[in-house]
Amino acid sequence: MILTIGSSAHADGEIVQEPICFVVINDAPHMVLGSFVTDTYTKTDGSIGRHRSNFRLQESGAVDKEKGYPTDRAEFCSYGPFFEGRKLEFTIRTLFPVFSCKTNIESGPITIKSIPRKDDPMGGFDYTATCYD
Repeated sequence: MILTIGSSAHADGEIVQEPICFVVINDAPHMVLGSFVTDTYTKTDGSIGRHRSNFRLQESGAVDKEKGYPTDRAEFCSYGPFFEGRKLEFTIRTLFPVFSCKTNIESGPITIKSIPRKDDPMGGFDYTATCYD
């Protein structure tokens, strides 16, 4: 998914000419949902907007049965607008956000992990992910 903004919009953060691409890898033993969000920009009508790209990654090691490609990872590309340091806001969610950070997308793959909560009778998880400064 390439996140872009229109040429007539004014971005509050940096926009690049060529998209910056990066990989997200799910290392958890279950499906993970999340999103990437850009910094704000001003639309041509004067309203403020952000770009959001949602994702769903299958459990670690999952492969599409018909086409053979991994479904536990995805590549994203963005032109921005970026937060300072070429960062995007990264969020993992269940019904609500369970992990969030702003991460530099040029520093390497973002790996998602989860640890089962020992004290949770419902079988919940604590989530972490690689976030770069």
